[in-house]
Amino acid sequence: MGYNFKLFLIFLSFICIAENCAGQKDTLNDISAFIYLDSFVVVAAKSGFSTDDFVDLVREDESFLEAFHNLRFTSYNSTNDFTYYNKKGNIKAQYLDTIHQQAADNCRTMTFTSTSNQGNYFKNKKTRNYNYFTSKMHDRLFYTHQKTCDDPNPKLIKSGASRMERYIYELKKLIFKPGEHANVPFIGDKTSIFTPPMLQFYDFEISSEKFDNEISCYVFKAKVKPMFENKDKVVIKHLKTYFDKATFQVVGRDYQLQYNAGLYQFDVSIHIELIKIGQKYYPKSIHYDGFWNVPLMKKETAMFTLKFFDFDTTTQ
Repeated sequence: MGYNFKLFLIFLSFICIAENCAGQKDTLNDISAFIYLDSFVVVAAKSGFSTDDFVDLVREDESFLEAFHNLRFTSYNSTNDFTYYNKKGNIKAQYLDTIHQQAADNCRTMTFTSTSNQGNYFKNKKTRNYNYFTSKMHDRLFYTHQKTCDDPNPKLIKSGASRMERYIYELKKLIFKPGEHANVPFIGDKTSIFTPPMLQFYDFEISSEKFDNEISCYVFKAKVKPMFENKDKVVIKHLKTYFDKATFQVVGRDYQLQYNAGLYQFDVSIHIELIKIGQKYYPKSIHYDGFWNVPLMKKETAMFTLKFFDFDTTTQ
């Protein structure tokens, strides 16, 4: 198995497929027939709330793509807190830092304002050579070690892209482009939970809830039916997406991804919050708790929390 292919599989478990909860739109005529509405949403439906339109919004939303892309073009601070565990559940490595990103003219630079680590987090601290692949991928996604410039118009892939860029392109379709098929090895169409083959495994619900105890939201939920919880029929065990009632903007997601196919295993839970700064949305926090295990790589069990703050709206 080539290095890039292993990287692709681990990248899949690291990012955890935050967005892909849909299949091709022409494969299902009426998803609303499968969705339970709580009493508040039933009342809202009588006043004009459209279940079909809301499901289309769930499937077509690109809020997370835009929020994470916006990080590249604004100045901010963030903390990155990692803990790794051994087979017995004891801590074997910890790391905490605070970084500052400075952005101007579609370019960005980054500095570490504080760092601390314990255990075997690094192979070589001076060169930031990590012992853990989860941290290597985090570095690739969120750190900038030299001045880096980007196109402010997000693009999933460019012509002449490398194999790794094409792998990441497929993952971004999973994460950010609900409704599109993504070519992910071993997973197949299991993430396309709105398609007829996958519908039978899930219960769907739209309800009314508060997010973070303050934002009134419509909430879309997909959860594996109890009879299939211990079966390898699905990858997404549950998905919960919060839409601000006032704007229908996604403000948060909870989800669990679990898969066990012989040599390939992962079980991760993710919580992501977005925040509006000025006229744009950005990630506010990401919390990850889980493990992955793939051939030729050491199994990793980790918990990490990323927090983003002190956004400078003048750099937008």
